[in-house]
Amino acid sequence: MANIPDTVQTAFEKAAAQRALALPAIPEELRALEADELLDGPAGPLEAIDARDLIIADGNFSELEAAGARFTNCFLSCCDFSGALFTDTVFEGCDFANTYFDNAGFTRCTFKNCKLTGASFLGANLESVALADCTLAYGAFNQCRWWGVEAVRCDFSGADMAEMELHYITLDDDRFIGTSFFRTRLLGLDFTTCSLEGVSLSDTMAEIYGTKMNVYQAAALARRLGVIVAE
Repeated sequence: MANIPDTVQTAFEKAAAQRALALPAIPEELRALEADELLDGPAGPLEAIDARDLIIADGNFSELEAAGARFTNCFLSCCDFSGALFTDTVFEGCDFANTYFDNAGFTRCTFKNCKLTGASFLGANLESVALADCTLAYGAFNQCRWWGVEAVRCDFSGADMAEMELHYITLDDDRFIGTSFFRTRLLGLDFTTCSLEGVSLSDTMAEIYGTKMNVYQAAALARRLGVIVAE
């Protein structure tokens, strides 16, 4: 078997270097956030709040700011959080299906067991963000910047992840079925534990330079290049 060219191996190892993920710093004492306060439009940033079991659809929360916050079992589907800023925030068991987070910022945030099907993150910035057991299928992540993002057991099937900027990304047991990576540089990403099928790439397939795949994933992509793979 031919060896991987040293230049590719070196490029992968350099890009795959990881940083310790900074976790959210949540105050010990949080005050309860009621739906009316959120709907009325907070006068300033929401700090040290505990939002539980909120049920709001089609709400406009653009440019909302929250820090040291916890959102648990909230239904916030089809809402607009465009331009919002979340710092040191935990989201657990929340439904954000078809919600807009365009140009939003997330710093030291975690999403656990959240539904984000069809959510839009166009131009959003995620830094030190952990995603676990989340559904992000058919989401829009065009021109997102991810810096220090960890995704474990998440579903990105059918998502549009074109023209993204990715640094220090960790993937584990995620699904990328029919995902578009058009013009997104995937250098340093390790897909070996993930499902990777029918992804969209540019004609040159330059996006996958310096990625790590298992033999079945690599063979499927090789066939698209016209290579006859012996089995």
